[in-house]
Amino acid sequence: MSVRRDKSMQRKNPLALIVSCALLSITNFSGNLFAANAPVSFQGKTLTILISSSPGGGTDTAGRLVSQFLPKYLPGNPITVVQNMPGGGGTIANNHFYANAKPDGLTLLQDSSSAIGNMNRGGSRIKYDHRKNRSVGSIARGGSILMVRKELKDSLTDAKSRKLVVGDTDGIRTWVSMTVWSAEYLNWNLRWLYGYKGSRELSLAMRQGEIDLWATSNSRLISDMRKEGFVEMLYQQDEERRADFRDVPTFKEYLGNKKPSGVSWDAYQAWANSEDLDKFIVAPPKTPENVVAALREGFIRMNKDDDFKALATKFFGESWSLNSGEQTEALIKKLTSIPKPAQDFLTQIRKKYGLPAGGPASES
Repeated sequence: MSVRRDKSMQRKNPLALIVSCALLSITNFSGNLFAANAPVSFQGKTLTILISSSPGGGTDTAGRLVSQFLPKYLPGNPITVVQNMPGGGGTIANNHFYANAKPDGLTLLQDSSSAIGNMNRGGSRIKYDHRKNRSVGSIARGGSILMVRKELKDSLTDAKSRKLVVGDTDGIRTWVSMTVWSAEYLNWNLRWLYGYKGSRELSLAMRQGEIDLWATSNSRLISDMRKEGFVEMLYQQDEERRADFRDVPTFKEYLGNKKPSGVSWDAYQAWANSEDLDKFIVAPPKTPENVVAALREGFIRMNKDDDFKALATKFFGESWSLNSGEQTEALIKKLTSIPKPAQDFLTQIRKKYGLPAGGPASES
């Protein structure tokens, strides 16, 4: 009876037949990639990796490294295209990706922990929610190392000297937290200058004396500056010293008995610990589970590729590590679940030192 009823309906309504055929065609075209619980294949397709920064920095390097090796471990070995979309500390790319990327596994976002800081600050410019994106994996490069121009080290605590300039892209990078807590608890004489495009511009500004302090995780940049002899390493962000910079104390070691406790330290960790996430890659919300699983498996399989590991060590130093999609998702959840007292403390201390604090009234 139902068959006759369907045929009768189709005779009376040719449009229904056209729509039905069109839907069938879309389903067949999607093939294994989109069908739930079916084997996934990227064969003949193009994978686009959107990078939330300008070329040349750590996020770009991570994205291009992943773009080189991930397709090798995806079923069907897709062609890969890389597209940079810098601006707003990653906000422009994040907003575009969240609003426009189709949940089909063919568009991924290579992002940075700065986007988590932006999201936590909030404000009308933030149109994305990384808790709803589907994490593929992340590369943690090891903690950032804070450098100061050698001739200015003694001026850090000299209230009579000019304020030393801390350079940054957006004023919310995870390592900036160390300088703020140094100003608050070590009485460092600092001001912050942000708006630089990326690591290339900041390293040049450091060499030219335009800024006095800067931190980066980039092992190659740190080593180059050290060899040039014009900077001194002050401390590093990790809980433990990086294997490639064992002579540089951690920030906690540097603070010693001046390390604060309670809500202040909770707020510091909420800001600084995004470094554990570092450079992460995500698929859009509602990407099918089987596609997410294929992307995650391909990402983690890169860790067994000798060529990938050699290049990662060349670019990031000896302390890099790969986090699975599940680990990355858990980190994002943790880093976006800040207790209100710590969040309030963060807002106030950022305002105190003239840094972006979040909310429509304080956006910059």
